Amino acid sequence: MDSILLAGTLLSLVCITLAARVFWRASRSLGLQKERKNTPKVTLLFHKKTLIDADDRVWALLPQGVEAPNWDHVREVFRPIFPNWPTTPDIEPGTSKKHDRLTLKRTGDVIRVTIFTSEESATDWLSVHMEQALAERTHAAIAVAPYLVWSVSAEGEFLWGNDAFLTYADAYGGARSFSEHLDHHLSAHETERPKRIELAAQRLNSRQDRWIEVTTRKTETGRFYFAAGIDAMIRAEAAQRNFVQTLSKTFANLTTGLAIFDRDRRLALFNPALIDLSDVPIEFLSARPAMFEFFDKLRDSRFMPEPKNYDDWREGMAKLVAAASDDRFRETWTLSTGQIFDITGQPYPDGAIAFLFNDITAEVSLTRGFRTELDTMQSVIDTLNDAIAVFNQQGSLTLCNATYAEQWNVEPDACVAETSIVDATQSWKTAFHPSPLWPELRDYVTRTTERVSWDTELRSKDGREVICRIDPISHGATLIRFCHRPHQPGSQTENDRLQIVSA
Repeated sequence: MDSILLAGTLLSLVCITLAARVFWRASRSLGLQKERKNTPKVTLLFHKKTLIDADDRVWALLPQGVEAPNWDHVREVFRPIFPNWPTTPDIEPGTSKKHDRLTLKRTGDVIRVTIFTSEESATDWLSVHMEQALAERTHAAIAVAPYLVWSVSAEGEFLWGNDAFLTYADAYGGARSFSEHLDHHLSAHETERPKRIELAAQRLNSRQDRWIEVTTRKTETGRFYFAAGIDAMIRAEAAQRNFVQTLSKTFANLTTGLAIFDRDRRLALFNPALIDLSDVPIEFLSARPAMFEFFDKLRDSRFMPEPKNYDDWREGMAKLVAAASDDRFRETWTLSTGQIFDITGQPYPDGAIAFLFNDITAEVSLTRGFRTELDTMQSVIDTLNDAIAVFNQQGSLTLCNATYAEQWNVEPDACVAETSIVDATQSWKTAFHPSPLWPELRDYVTRTTERVSWDTELRSKDGREVICRIDPISHGATLIRFCHRPHQPGSQTENDRLQIVSA
């Protein structure tokens, strides 16, 4: 029974406490509302740094979507008309501070901020001053903007212009005259797209013409114009056009076919040589075909070798693109007509790929003809019985015949690639009796002064007589021949090789 009475007593105390707290909050709120209606001031209540109550106008000014506005949110809103709004609500409990029209008072963790006004309606005062501060900031920003801003009425009469506009207007006799001058270049229907206008250099006392790009916006009361200087852009575009024209002229004079594909793998640039080499119609190339369409057309025009399997060819083309992208593509196409083309793919940093088509038919024919001549000359000297060797002015062996290779027991390819006159004379003197020829011969081969032909007799260690004939030939080279005297009855046959004996 006692426990029930105790519980009832505690419950009554809790209810009384809750009722008192609700009454205190209601009285504070009613007092705040009464304060809003009867006094020319705006009041805000913070619990620590969180806003818990304020005039309706204050709530409307705060950022949308913020559930619990804090001190920083409120300060950001009021700073345009109250620059001295404190950064933080640092104030001792039971004290107050005044900042111009602001008063801060703290009671426990509750901070009351009061904005005093001189009008009867504090809310109206706040709205007017907020709008005025916004207008002043906007006007100041537009006035000092580096871009031209001006407005005209619905009838086309000049109303207002910022500092940048007025600076240009000085050269045209004033703002109204400059506005009318620009209106001649602006169509009333061109309100969406920017319009470029050229301003004469002599009017602006400038070395070159000036350019501006004007954007128009219609309003209920007239039109607003916004213009930016685009001199740098115009100069860049002119430089780009000149550069492209220079490239086009250069490409037009090239005998190498050129096809450049952009990052989307479409033909972006080609030269006349490509048309002449491939017989692909200019209409097709001008339509900017895709890369695979381009090579398909080359195949149809028989400008590239016919693939045995079309699917394999398409796969090979994909590899071709990948190789060209990595600067690894180079092929030689031999056509059924006998023409030979060297094809090179070169990548560029922006993703573009350039293909070069070079007709190397003449070079290949010349190389083949030169190779044929060399083979013919080699065959001729191989038929001679004399051992023949040719050394260049640097002393390197460049040519020898089969008799020389057999007589000195060397491989012709290795001999030509590696043998010097010093190596050769070291080998030769082992087969002959001592002779002063070898140092003199080494000096003769590398001499740059005028030279004459000469010969000398040598005796091999097997008893045969050999004539060494030295003749200067073209480009400073030297031809050396080892000739055997006609054999006498009873001597060894002239086909017997020299015996190389260690000296």
